[in-house]
Amino acid sequence: MEKRIIIASILSVILILAWGYFMPHAEQSKVAVTKPAPASNKLKQPQTKEPAVKKIAAPKPNKLIAVSKSVQSIKSVSYKGDKIYAAFNIPDGGISKLNLLNYSYTEKNLENKVNLANTQKIAQMVNFIPQNQPSLKLVKIQKEKDSVKFVYDINNKIILVKDYKFLNGKYLLTNDISIKNLTNKPLIFNGHYVLSAALKPASKNLNYINFSPIVYINKGSVTPDTTQTTKYKGVISFAGFNSKYFMLAAISPGNTVSVKKTDRIISFIIPKKVLISPRKTVDISLNIYGGPKKLSLLTPLGHNLNSTLDFGFFGFFSIILLHILEFFYGFVHNYGLAIILLVLAIRIVFYPLTYTGFKSMKQMQKLTPKINELRERYKDNKTELNKKIMELYKESKVNPFGGCLPMLLQIPVFYGLYMTLLMSIQLRNAPFILWIHNLSVQDPYYILPVLMGLTMLISQKMNPVIGDPTQAKIMLILPIVFTFVFIHFPAGLLLYWTVNNILTITQQYIINRKFA
Repeated sequence: MEKRIIIASILSVILILAWGYFMPHAEQSKVAVTKPAPASNKLKQPQTKEPAVKKIAAPKPNKLIAVSKSVQSIKSVSYKGDKIYAAFNIPDGGISKLNLLNYSYTEKNLENKVNLANTQKIAQMVNFIPQNQPSLKLVKIQKEKDSVKFVYDINNKIILVKDYKFLNGKYLLTNDISIKNLTNKPLIFNGHYVLSAALKPASKNLNYINFSPIVYINKGSVTPDTTQTTKYKGVISFAGFNSKYFMLAAISPGNTVSVKKTDRIISFIIPKKVLISPRKTVDISLNIYGGPKKLSLLTPLGHNLNSTLDFGFFGFFSIILLHILEFFYGFVHNYGLAIILLVLAIRIVFYPLTYTGFKSMKQMQKLTPKINELRERYKDNKTELNKKIMELYKESKVNPFGGCLPMLLQIPVFYGLYMTLLMSIQLRNAPFILWIHNLSVQDPYYILPVLMGLTMLISQKMNPVIGDPTQAKIMLILPIVFTFVFIHFPAGLLLYWTVNNILTITQQYIINRKFA
């Protein structure tokens, strides 16, 4: 009975892991609605209806922008901080490139930094565009330490200022818009923010991010259908682009966001309409996050941004283990070594359960001859056989589930660690030693999968043989199954499992000597 439970449990784990690894995540689905965000998020949203989605016409582009003589000599404008590099388009005053200075596309070329625009051909990655303003003239560009300003004159009636403010050391920028009415009459000013990026290119190019558009509306995330231009109305926490490791999103953009596609460029249109009194100025603003998906960065921002980090059913354990992993990394500065220390800590914590389970298995092993005798005696009466076996367990004061229950109790922690190592950006391009240059991709020489299979086989051979010998032989097939299932898994996961197997073998050796 116990063997069957163990086999079923292990096969269930294989199924869960394979499903989570090979099947697409919710953010990559055509339409995906997540669970409501935890109440601890800063944005408290009222309960509203499902988002309204309808077709709309794409906004018409502006006419050419004139440039004053004082600005014509400026050929390029850019900003470079500790974490972000931004290039601007003249005369539109939009961001055309946003590089993450701490992240490269591959571990082999660290100089090739990730560009959140996801393409080299984009003029308005981030911009504010006035509508129905035919006479637009760029009169001034002002660059300061952590800000870049573009000043426009609109028909000598309006002064428009686009002020990009960067929070150095963080992955946040603010696009502040100032609109000054120079006339003696009130006016209504229409415009829209635009946030654009490219999706995965058709060609096989390593220099891209597998972005998926996302709108978090009415306490759920939706992946827009990019085959048509659509409008979303409701309580919108953020809208932008989501991938496994990176995110580019407008935070709390308002109650209306439109999404359109041009070729493979996706644009989020955020309309703004303001009434400006005579000789007065009105300010509007948009906050944008563009950076890695780390809990330590997303959670303090609120607005449900951390909902894009989906650690699965046992996410609670994943978050705790991620914090512990980062704690160890702070000492050893190598995520491979940090994984080893984390596994060691988990094995120490669960040692009492391991000992209890092994002790129960030893007790069961002693009863194996008597159980086999009962099987032979009552081979034609299964009901009576089960009754006699349970009486034997009760008489010997042995719990038949004592060997597998400790293992079952460890599954949530194991799966939580699995999701931590699978989803965390910390392992992206992180080297270990020798041939392992990136813990987030598979072992190029398949050494870790083979080691994992061998150590698992040794561990199986060291377990006490309980019950039917045929079932024991079936258990020896599992290491081979695991090896082939995990052969393309990230090296960080295989490192965890291999080290875990080695520590298990060590514990089994110590306990075997004690019960010898």
